[in-house]
Amino acid sequence: MKLKKMICMVLVFSMALLPLAAISCGGTETKEGGGENQKADETGGDPENATEADDKGQYDPKFVPVDMKGYVFTFGTRDDSIHNYSAHLRDLLAEEVTGDLINDAVYARNMAVEEKYNCKIETSALSHDDATRPNQYVAKCAKAGDKSYDLLLTHMMHGIDSATNGFLHDIAKFPNIDLSKPYWNAGATAGLSLARRLYLGLSDLSFSANEDIYCIFFNKALLKDNAVENPYALVKGNKWTFDKFGEIIRTGAVDLNGDGKMDEQDQFGYLSSSAMNFLWSGGSHIMQKDADDMPYLDYNTPKTIDIFEKAYAITNNEYTYKKIEWNAAEPINMFANGQGLFYSSQLRRVNDLRAVEFDFGIVPYPKYDSAQKNYHSYVDGHASMMGIPICLPEPEWTGMLIEEISYLTYRDILPTYYDVVLNVKMVRDEESVEMLEILFASKVFDFGYAWGGWDFWYPFIQSIQDEKKDFVSVYEKKEAAALNNITKKIETVLSRD
Repeated sequence: MKLKKMICMVLVFSMALLPLAAISCGGTETKEGGGENQKADETGGDPENATEADDKGQYDPKFVPVDMKGYVFTFGTRDDSIHNYSAHLRDLLAEEVTGDLINDAVYARNMAVEEKYNCKIETSALSHDDATRPNQYVAKCAKAGDKSYDLLLTHMMHGIDSATNGFLHDIAKFPNIDLSKPYWNAGATAGLSLARRLYLGLSDLSFSANEDIYCIFFNKALLKDNAVENPYALVKGNKWTFDKFGEIIRTGAVDLNGDGKMDEQDQFGYLSSSAMNFLWSGGSHIMQKDADDMPYLDYNTPKTIDIFEKAYAITNNEYTYKKIEWNAAEPINMFANGQGLFYSSQLRRVNDLRAVEFDFGIVPYPKYDSAQKNYHSYVDGHASMMGIPICLPEPEWTGMLIEEISYLTYRDILPTYYDVVLNVKMVRDEESVEMLEILFASKVFDFGYAWGGWDFWYPFIQSIQDEKKDFVSVYEKKEAAALNNITKKIETVLSRD
C-alpha cells in the first residue's frame, strides 16, 4: 500500500500542472474526444453494411470524407522474419488480391479508406531480430521533430517505454478517437491506462492480438484412452478448476521407453511452456486500480501465494514436463508427436499444429475454483499494441484514419477472421470455436506486467521453473527495485502533463 500512497501523491502533484497542450511537434492544440467538426450527420452512414443480427453499422464513426491530397498514412511494426507465419503484417498489409480471404479483406479495407480520403496507406516493417527497432525509430524521429509513423504497432513493454520517454500521445485525448466504441478493447484501456491517460491501446485493427492469448490444447485421443472427463464439458459446467486440472494430468504420465526415468522420450499429462498465466487465470493481478485510475500493488497477497502454490504443484511433478519459455520447442514438439494430454502456450502456436494427425481441442486456463465468476486469459506482451507517435503533421487526419480503419476491421474483417480462419484452419471441432469465444471475451491486461516489465512477474515463473517453493522470499528480494522502477515511470509520465 505504500506504492499506492506514493502514486496518489504524484497524481495530486500532476493535477496542479498545466494540461497537455501540444498534440504535434508544431504545438497544435489538442481537441479532446471525437473531433465533432469532422463528423457527418448521425443519420448518415452506410446501413447496407449492417446485418440484421448485429447492427455494427450503428458504430460507424460517420466522418465527413476529407480530401487528404495523397497524405501517406504509415503503420510502423515488426516484420515476421522470426516466425513461420504472419504475426504482425497480416493485420495491416495486403498488396494485392490473392484469393486468401483475410488478405483480400485487408486489401478491400485499405482500398476503401484510400478512396474515401484520397490518402495512401503504407506499412513500414522493421526487422524483428530486435523487437525495439520500431520504438527506436519513433524515438529518433521525435527527437528530430519529424514524422515517423502515424500508428506504432509494438510489443507491450517496449511501447510503455516509448510512452515514458514522451514519444507517444495520450490516445484518450486524441482527436477523432472514441475509446467507448466496441472496436476498442475495454480491457486494454482499463488495464494499461494511468490516471485516465492511455498511451498504449488495442483496437480490432490489431486482430492478431487474439492469438497472443494463453490457452491450453488437449489431445482428444489420449484423453479418451485415459478415460479423462471431457474438458469442454468441464469448462461449460464450471468445473474446469486448478484442482480438477491437477487431478486429470496425473493420468497421463507413461514411461514409453521403459528406462525408469521421465524425459523427452516419454509421455506426460501436461506439457507446460510458461506457468505464468495461472496468476491471471486464477483471478489475481500484480497491480489493481483505484477510483482515480491509479495503480497500487496487489501482488504479494494470500490469494497470489495460494495460486503460486497450486501452479507449482501442477507444474513440478513426475507427470508434467516444463519449460519456462512460451515458444520453447520441446513441449510443442512432444505434443505434436502425441506425447502429452495437455499442452499450454499462446493460441498462435496452433499454427505449428496444423499438420498433426490426431484431433485436438482448445480450452482456457482453468479457474482458481468454481466460485470464480469468469475465465481469465492473459494477452502476452508480444501482441501488437497501438501507440500514436508524438510528431504528426495532421493529427486530426491520423485520428480519423485510425478510427475508420479500426471500425472497418471490426465490421468487415473480424467476421471473416472468426468464421473462416478459426472455424476451419485453426480448430478441429465446433466446440473449440465456443471455447475461443470464451478466450477472446476473457482478455486480461495487468498494469504491473506492462509498466513494470520483467521486474514483477518474472520471480513467479522463475521460482516455479527453478523449483523454489518460497515465492515470497524470492519476490521480496526484488520488490524494492521493481517498485522504484515503475514509480519513476509513473512520476515521469504524470509530471509531463
